[in-house]
Amino acid sequence: MLRCPNARMLAGGARDRAQMLHSRQPMQEASDRRGSFVFNVNLVLLSQIGTYGAAFGLRVILARGLGDSGLGTYSLFFVGILVAGGIANLGLGLGNVYFLNKGAYDYRVLLSNSIAVIVGTAIAGWAFVLLWAAVYGTDLFISGDAYWLWGVALPAVVAYSTLTSFLHGRSRFLALQTIAITQGGLALLGAGALYAAGHLTVGTAVAAWTGSFVVADLACLALVGARQIDPVIVISPRRDALREQVKYGVQGQLANMAALFNYRIDQFIVAAFVSTAGVGHYTVAVGLSESVWWISSAVALVMLPRLTAMTEEAAQEVTPLVCRNTLAISAAAGLVLVAVSPIAIQVLFGGEFYPDSFLPLVLLMPGIIAASATRVLGSYLFSQGKVIYNTYATVIALGLDIGLDMVAVPLFHVNGAAAMSSVAYVAALIATLFWYRKVSGSPIRDALIPHLDDHEHYMRILRRVMDRKGRIDKNRPKK
Repeated sequence: MLRCPNARMLAGGARDRAQMLHSRQPMQEASDRRGSFVFNVNLVLLSQIGTYGAAFGLRVILARGLGDSGLGTYSLFFVGILVAGGIANLGLGLGNVYFLNKGAYDYRVLLSNSIAVIVGTAIAGWAFVLLWAAVYGTDLFISGDAYWLWGVALPAVVAYSTLTSFLHGRSRFLALQTIAITQGGLALLGAGALYAAGHLTVGTAVAAWTGSFVVADLACLALVGARQIDPVIVISPRRDALREQVKYGVQGQLANMAALFNYRIDQFIVAAFVSTAGVGHYTVAVGLSESVWWISSAVALVMLPRLTAMTEEAAQEVTPLVCRNTLAISAAAGLVLVAVSPIAIQVLFGGEFYPDSFLPLVLLMPGIIAASATRVLGSYLFSQGKVIYNTYATVIALGLDIGLDMVAVPLFHVNGAAAMSSVAYVAALIATLFWYRKVSGSPIRDALIPHLDDHEHYMRILRRVMDRKGRIDKNRPKK
């Protein structure tokens, strides 16, 4: 917020005019910030529709081209890479977002340290791939020549999550979403071309997906600024800064890893107790249900750096408003998805996925909706330096999910996995609400239940949009 200048430095009418001007500036700044927030949420939402739409299209092609068993095998490799990459990046991305907004370290130092970690990951990843091949052979979910793609995919995924954090931390949402769409679009085009040519296999699908990350990484490096990289720091990282990057980031990364396990460990349990075909059916249900997260993902992505830069009071005011409305919209979207999914599954994925993927989708939906609120509240806790609470909540949910899955999956197969995941997601929200209340002091109901006057916020947004459109139309040259 801007401060009024010292009155003793002003005189007469000049002083009054200056004070009036500066008294309006905080209000104008707040209005601009709200408008910018809404614009960025809409930008990210539209971009994520494109990104997740590409991922959804990829899943459709893989289901059609590989069948339920092939899709299950591909999904296990995909999740394996995400898990390995999440462990290998040391939470550096979250640390970058935090310190870019707090201004504690120079951009050049943060970036060079990050490149050092990426290089180290590539070396360690290839060492593991070679060691595994020597001991167990070239077979880890995928086999033969495709096995070696582990060595490329791991550093590519780590580089993606680390480099994009510099775009996220600087609120460069257009660039961030351009990179995401590039990666998703290339993976979709690659798989589509292979499918059309009759060459789509698990190995070629993994190669196309891995290649899309390599290209996205190079494009992101250009946007982040390759010239900002200091080779001296890459060779000998700034330990003080790297220690703080990892120290803060790993707290959030533990939450991310626990959430990833919470979202995906069911697939490994289904593979162990059911079949890879069962993993394929479950993958379709998860992929469809998670489309509800497009909304909360966009909101949380935009909120994270903004809340971090806000004052504590402003963050406390914004968070419950955004959370309760995001939850309401997500619930409505979930109901619509359940209604149309019987037709969508058959038309898009084929008869072999229906009805086996339908009931799991229905059982997942309460948890998916609950997780939408958890994401928004998690951004608030992150911004207040309490990211460890996100970890606690997610670890609680993960332990509950694994314990329940070990009982439910052998008995109820894919339906058991879906139901227990939903229970775990709700548990994560309950835990997050507890710590949100502890940190913010705000009533829990304000974060969950829409207020009657919430429509006034939407009307103000609509008026600003219309006023902006009117100014653009007025200033447009007449033909």
